[in-house]
Amino acid sequence: MYARATWRDLWMNLVPRDEYPQGAGYVRSSFEIARSAPNTEEEAWAAIQPLSSNANGACNITYNQVYVGEHENQYAPENFGLMGPLVCQDDFTMYWRSAAFWEKYFTRIEQSNQLSLTNRLGNIYRQYSSKAAARNDFQWAVGKWAGTQPPPQFVDMTDYTTGSLGLPTSDLTQEMLDSTARDLMQEGADEGDTDAWISQGADGPVFPLNIGLDMSHRLLLNNSELRSDYNQSFQGWKEMNPVIERLGARRVIKNFRHMINRFPARWCYVPNGTTINYSSTGGNSSTNVVATYNNTLGILSNGAAGQNPVNTPVANGLGILLRIPSRINSTNSLDVTKGVASVTNGCWNDPNPTVVAGGSGGVAMFEAVEVLNPLVYTEEVLMPVNSMPNMKLTPQNYYGEWDFVTGNDALLGIAGCTGITDPKHKQGRHFAEYRHASRPVHPVFGRMILFKLCGNSYDTVTCS
Repeated sequence: MYARATWRDLWMNLVPRDEYPQGAGYVRSSFEIARSAPNTEEEAWAAIQPLSSNANGACNITYNQVYVGEHENQYAPENFGLMGPLVCQDDFTMYWRSAAFWEKYFTRIEQSNQLSLTNRLGNIYRQYSSKAAARNDFQWAVGKWAGTQPPPQFVDMTDYTTGSLGLPTSDLTQEMLDSTARDLMQEGADEGDTDAWISQGADGPVFPLNIGLDMSHRLLLNNSELRSDYNQSFQGWKEMNPVIERLGARRVIKNFRHMINRFPARWCYVPNGTTINYSSTGGNSSTNVVATYNNTLGILSNGAAGQNPVNTPVANGLGILLRIPSRINSTNSLDVTKGVASVTNGCWNDPNPTVVAGGSGGVAMFEAVEVLNPLVYTEEVLMPVNSMPNMKLTPQNYYGEWDFVTGNDALLGIAGCTGITDPKHKQGRHFAEYRHASRPVHPVFGRMILFKLCGNSYDTVTCS
């Protein structure tokens, strides 16, 4: 038995976890206490007066008002269910090395379970965070934590299509990150208890940056002066020089520690009335999907079910940013001989901006990096009520713990199982569910920068 490694995201470790109180209802409020400071650095201090000058003498004093404010954030819980494939007990006696096979089977569905959660945590972080576009007028738009609750399925990207930001026109640069670090310092993002996620370095606080492998490497290459300074500062390190370390190694550049993400979030811009026909360039991860954006209907229609979201939220007549999945399900004989395998989406790997009616080619034109801070929000897990007076309740778990359910409970009401009965409870499948809420704490401490991916262009050496 051999298994391929699965990439594990960092979101589960970043986002703090708490409990959603029982009986708290469907909507809760959290309060962010605003900073309090004088509105001028030149306040009027009065000289102490003697009795001869004032009836109250030294007791004469003027008390100036100090203001404190709070911001109310409402949030609501949400749920999500998972179901594994149907298995039969009698098959366990027939398969060769059955115990070893099912051990790896369960490991795989557990990894998928965790990815469902980490994907959601990452999307909520992007929704709550302030956003910027890599452009010559680099600026920020406030995150959407005070809007729809629970947070929507799709990260609200309208700031890039109809809002103040506009679509990115540039690759990410260190200058943009320097500006981001300055803004975060001014907001006090490094002053709270971040459980060591944010440390102090020679240039001040060092923020973790969730960044793709290629973009991390390009940051040094995009700026010749920065590359030279960085290289010379480590001349004595020889083979440990971060400039020549292998791709994927962590590095600290100025105020950011690069946390390498093998599957950064990527989007495609779909103009109104445009049909995109994108096919894979990724070997055995082949797919061919036609998607048409219709502004009148406000939907993105698909040529293949399950490949792209439908009813994508739209609030403009220009177009939408469509998230391109990093993985797709494959039944290709090169990947599996039975069942379904998750493979890297070749479309996600192709940034060449060919998006025309009936055209084909790459569509993943835009990529995001996120400045990480555990103070942005807290995940509150709902605690089930597993006992009540004069009631015998089935114990429940709302944090994705797998339950193996057998008999008709595993069959009835599920597609493909019509008419099947299991009186001996030989057949079963795994079920899991999540119920949690996302309480905003300091959303302004989170940052997401969207930049334009450069097309694949490689240096070549001509043979003589």
